[in-house]
Amino acid sequence: MGIRESYGDGVFSWVDLVTTDQAAAKQFYGSLFSWQFQDMPMEGDGVYSMAFKGERSVAAISTMAEAMPPHWNSYITTHNLDKTVERWQQQGGTVIMPPYKVMEAGHMAAVQDPTGVAVSLWQPAGHIGAGLVNEVNTFCWAELQTRGSEQAAQFYKDVFGWELDIEEKPPHYVTASVAGHLNCGIFDMDKIQLPPAVPSRWAVYFNVANLDEALTQVRETGGQVVTETMEIEPGRFATITDPQGAAVTLMQIYDPDD
Repeated sequence: MGIRESYGDGVFSWVDLVTTDQAAAKQFYGSLFSWQFQDMPMEGDGVYSMAFKGERSVAAISTMAEAMPPHWNSYITTHNLDKTVERWQQQGGTVIMPPYKVMEAGHMAAVQDPTGVAVSLWQPAGHIGAGLVNEVNTFCWAELQTRGSEQAAQFYKDVFGWELDIEEKPPHYVTASVAGHLNCGIFDMDKIQLPPAVPSRWAVYFNVANLDEALTQVRETGGQVVTETMEIEPGRFATITDPQGAAVTLMQIYDPDD
């Protein structure tokens, strides 16, 4: 099972959605993934809606505080946030939001890698991240879709010590592991000739039991399917946008790595 009680340094541990209509997003994802929600007060205004599968938290949804498109955020665990941020900058990354305390949950920072892609760093306290991953209706994969994949892969290796495996054949997909366990993927958008208007990002993948049924439900509940279904060795996947426009990828995994 994909139960997690802790995460090592450099491991993706959490995802959350910031959106323009929190109630509608909860309805959409709650229906799609059979999630239950618990609203947690945030510092200042608003609530942080924690999504649960059973008794374990798997993701969250909140309302955007700034004018930007709805999107999913990804978080990488570190047990020494200050040193990680320092190393991040030494290797050529930038800091969007310096480290700060998130109530009793932990400390975080928002950063940007040298290829211009944002990600969050998380030092856990009361909240380790997702209590359940890789199972159906939970987070199962993070993927850096960028321009300059070689530079990005080397950067993250230098910051976190990721173990890299680069495919010999084009488009030279990179998989990164931590302590022998798969952690994420990296691919170069230019090598598959995606239009320049397509933004770089850390893409979020969720496991689903039946991809075709999930895509049908997405269409019926106001979302859109924006890519054709693709099949690779681990399974089948397609990217969707929710009714507010946030992109996420659904994947039917044949043999999930717990």
